[in-house]
Amino acid sequence: MHDLAERYAPKDPYLVIHWRMETVDPEILEECAHALVDVLTSILHDHTLAENVTTVWFASDYPYPIARRTATNRRLAVAAKSGTFRDFEIRHEEAVDVLRSAFDQQGELDGWKLTDFAESIEDVRNVDHDLLADPGVLGILDKLVSIEANLFVGGSSRCARKSSFTKQVIDGRQSEWNKSRQSRLRNVVDIFG
Repeated sequence: MHDLAERYAPKDPYLVIHWRMETVDPEILEECAHALVDVLTSILHDHTLAENVTTVWFASDYPYPIARRTATNRRLAVAAKSGTFRDFEIRHEEAVDVLRSAFDQQGELDGWKLTDFAESIEDVRNVDHDLLADPGVLGILDKLVSIEANLFVGGSSRCARKSSFTKQVIDGRQSEWNKSRQSRLRNVVDIFG
């Protein structure tokens, strides 16, 4: 699994967003998305903290690829990332659009690339689609990519579902941070919302 995660993770320094939306009150999702953009803007515009970071990886229970749809890029649902997320609605989509818009030309985060696992496998040859259709495998790969990220952002209990995934990522990052201040990590976690 570690080899697969390394194969699909960004090659240059990167930031990971982990956002579990499934139990968040839909009324506040858009507000949470704006809070996320504010935190990302603060981190990524800090030239020391975000030095050479060009990619933002979106690890979420959001059931679609983060890339926008285009005429040639139909947005298809990917393997379910959560077996319990059943009440996906337009307000979830609107919140994600707030995030996407920040990365648009002339957006606050123009110049950085927003991506996710679905996009990372598009250009890779010899993809084991059966293996990558397993939500458990996708979760493990997202977790490994998150632990290895230079920067990590997660949601507050108000804006994101508490999850063992987030705790395991933070614990793994904290352990790495404690071992060596010279590691590639530039933070353990920043919280939005």
